[in-house]
Amino acid sequence: MIRTRKAAALAAVVAFVSMLGPVGSAQAKQKWKVQNLYGPNTTVYKDFQAFAERVKEATHGELEIETFPVATIVPQADALDAMKAGVLDGAVGTMAYQGGKEPAAAFWDMTAAYDDPLHLLLWYRRGGGMEIMNKIAAKWNAVFLGPVILGLESIPSKKPIRSLKDFKGVKMRAPDGIPAEIFSKLGASVSVMPGTEVYTALDTGKIEATDWGTLSVNDEAGYNRIAPYAIYPGIHSMNSVDFVVSKRKWNKLTPEQQAIVTAAVDEWSLRTWMDQELEDRYAVAKRDPKTLIAWSEKEKAAFRKIAQSVWEKWSRKSPLAKEIYESQVRFLKSIGKL
Repeated sequence: MIRTRKAAALAAVVAFVSMLGPVGSAQAKQKWKVQNLYGPNTTVYKDFQAFAERVKEATHGELEIETFPVATIVPQADALDAMKAGVLDGAVGTMAYQGGKEPAAAFWDMTAAYDDPLHLLLWYRRGGGMEIMNKIAAKWNAVFLGPVILGLESIPSKKPIRSLKDFKGVKMRAPDGIPAEIFSKLGASVSVMPGTEVYTALDTGKIEATDWGTLSVNDEAGYNRIAPYAIYPGIHSMNSVDFVVSKRKWNKLTPEQQAIVTAAVDEWSLRTWMDQELEDRYAVAKRDPKTLIAWSEKEKAAFRKIAQSVWEKWSRKSPLAKEIYESQVRFLKSIGKL
């Protein structure tokens, strides 16, 4: 009886393996060229490289992701168009810069909406966010594979910004779209520029503050040396990057390879989330406490109210913008945040 069971089990294994094809049969090797929003020496970029290595290892070298730092091949704002044209195969951290082409993309960063990374992740995984982001990505013949969440952004500045009124007259860099409009409503003189120009703009006085990354990301870039103050904890943006790849390239993968990449994206997101949490804590420990500006709950509530009026305005710009706006508002209400 035992021998019969073993024979049956062995036969089942052989049948399963035969369904997958000959053991060791080589799939056609594929290579993706993917450009990232961050520079080569940042923790965020290194986590991206670790993700690429993980995919290569798990696919036994059948898929290699060639990683490129910000603006290596094209300006980051042009990365999705470059992907659609076949110059790139994927892009990390580009959707938020596409609000002028598809207003719904501006809701990638719904300014002042989230104050906890888990809540944003829940919207993606349980609130319909993945499906909506894939509708937006389809505009570029792309597949949205997931968010990589860093944490709350901190605004570095040359003088302390303790309240809404302190933004008045401040020369500030902000991404085009919802953030730029919100800060303009607060009286800031907003400049829209690539992240690669921020350090020089701060150093030369072209700007006095910037919307960029988390506290540790900003300090890692050296902004604290010329703009020593920072709003911490952050008040405006739950910093994250998107990962999109060419649909044509994605469809060339086997279902097993697609499953590996999908799991590796989740692992990458968790790794980056943990790394950024630790890096932010280390950054706080290195700073003079007087340079960290914590806002009152009253000021944060007033900021969110202004932001809501801009969200609603942008929701009227396209059917997809209305869909992503309503989805996030509905989710935020369901968890008691609105």
